Amino acid sequence: MTNVKMSSYSQPGAKRQKLRTEHVDYFQAIDKIQYNNMAAASDTASYRYYNSAERIHSKTMEEWLKYSVSFSEFRNNGSDAHGRPTLSRQWDDNTDSVENHKRCVKALFDFCVKTGIKYWTAFDSDLIPHSDNIEENKTYFDEMVECVQECSQRSHVKLLWIAPDLHSHPRYTSGAFTSNDAATFAHAATQIKRCLEMSQRMNAECFLLWPYREGYDNVYHADVGREIKLFAKLMKITAEYKDRLNYRCQLLMMPYYNSNMHTNDGCTYHSWQHRQWRETEMINMYMWDVTSCLYFLKHYNLDRYYKVCSPPGHHMYMANVYNMLGGVFVTNAVDQCDSRRLTLMMKLIVEQGTPLPGGINLKLSPRRDGDLRDYVTTYVKYVDAMARALRFACSLISEQILSKHLQQRYTSYYSGFGSRLVSSDVSMEECEEYLNSNVPGRARGPGGMRRPPRANTWS
Repeated sequence: MTNVKMSSYSQPGAKRQKLRTEHVDYFQAIDKIQYNNMAAASDTASYRYYNSAERIHSKTMEEWLKYSVSFSEFRNNGSDAHGRPTLSRQWDDNTDSVENHKRCVKALFDFCVKTGIKYWTAFDSDLIPHSDNIEENKTYFDEMVECVQECSQRSHVKLLWIAPDLHSHPRYTSGAFTSNDAATFAHAATQIKRCLEMSQRMNAECFLLWPYREGYDNVYHADVGREIKLFAKLMKITAEYKDRLNYRCQLLMMPYYNSNMHTNDGCTYHSWQHRQWRETEMINMYMWDVTSCLYFLKHYNLDRYYKVCSPPGHHMYMANVYNMLGGVFVTNAVDQCDSRRLTLMMKLIVEQGTPLPGGINLKLSPRRDGDLRDYVTTYVKYVDAMARALRFACSLISEQILSKHLQQRYTSYYSGFGSRLVSSDVSMEECEEYLNSNVPGRARGPGGMRRPPRANTWS
């Protein structure tokens, strides 16, 4: 198969006359959020800390932070597991039509312009109506690409990443990458192929895979070894097809994680029985945390293609240690007032020297009882909180406060035996010899062995 044939899907069909309609600003009642360091703490219509053009630590704040708005959360209608939709948006009539999807996209771009955020992210199912007909999907993709390109030219807001939705369709009930049905695997591969081509046409900087349903319910009914090999196979052919398209983007993997285990202050609020049930469910997922994801990527030599997206905290630190951190996503579960956690997050990003390719994805859902102004205010608070954390992090790095503390704490590893432990091979015998020679108070017996303690002679 030639490159021309493989990429033929990415070419738009016959030229259609563009029907340009008058643009409607759905956020016209809300002023564009500007930087004002003199604003009061109660002022939610200004950024007190986020000045996009200000250079800090050799880059602008906009480069370091690289915010993006999640289209999936933007379309949230206020429904949850125990409640019906509560939000009615002017641009969304809740139909699965092409025109409704276009209106939602245009509204998203207006929202990004108002908040000053330069990127957005989406799943493919958020952008086009559902259809199992290949020709219909091609038509929908072509129309949506034209709509996105027009909105991007007008607003200068870019697509950061797009991801194939491999979890919501009933066919993926038992997984997409790891399904026991070969036809389902083929469906997933085809959907990834189309999504990659769509991503290239919209100039997305990254491409994300989210293995949300990859796991097993009962180990006696699952060939785990076979499923994991299928998982690796689909990820590998995805990377190979991206290269054959000559598409230069960063591939990202977002491990399945449980964001409902903690409250904003980090304390669990579920009962121990519920927590135990959730932990058991998580272990059955093949990508239940960043560590299992990193092992999988390393084992199958996929780490040269993919980087990892994670929430702030331990998962992010582990991905950073292995130089695999590709992006961060922030949900409502992250407390915007937790300056310590956010500062450490920004410190890791700055110490990498370059902004994360996947940036900081704001997956913020609107309140069920909130209006548009309340939704904008939520973003203002989170954007400003992380900008404030960036300023703190750069101060910590410049003043070397934490680095001096760590250097002092690990001072035994900077010279002598400790430095050899880090920089060269050390045998067990050398460790024993060092211990016998340098640790005071060790009574030695014949052969260098420590004498046993004297027996208790009390009568």
